[in-house]
This record gives sequence, structure tokens and C-alpha cells, in this order.
Amino acid sequence: MSDNPGLVIDYLGGKCPVQAEGTLDGVPFYFRSRGESWSFGVGPEPVTTPDWEYEEPYGTWPDAGWITDDEAHAFIDKAVALYRSRENTP
Repeated sequence: MSDNPGLVIDYLGGKCPVQAEGTLDGVPFYFRSRGESWSFGVGPEPVTTPDWEYEEPYGTWPDAGWITDDEAHAFIDKAVALYRSRENTP
């Protein structure tokens, strides 16, 4: 579970892909982990046209589709920190 204020995870689950949806500071987000990478998008349409997106490699095919909920939470927290650091950069 995340202790990240402003992060609301409405759904986290699935295998191949593992997906999560919710809001970050009131803005929709979408997390997806499948194949060889995971990604996190933020914006009004975070699945198709996110205003901000981060992607990172993970293992080899199909490892990313089998991550645990704890791993997903850690990746989401990492993406949230990167998103917020971008917002605070002059």
C-alpha cells in the first residue's frame, strides 16, 4: 500500500499485464507492466495521450507481466516521485 499523499489507487491487479488506475493529485493516472517494461502515465487521457509518461525496462519477456502487487506499488511510488520532481524543477 502507498503512503503517498495525493495518490489514490482505485484498481491494481491482473497478470500480463498488471495494471493500475486512479488519481494523482486529482489527475487520472494509468500504470501498466507487461512484457519487458512498465509505464506510468498522468493526464486527462492517461492511457492513450498522457500529459506526462515514464517507462522503464524490467527483465526479459514476459517478466514484467508477472510482477507482484508490492513491486507495482514500488514502481508507482517511483513514478510519482519522478513526476513530482519534474513539476518542482524551475
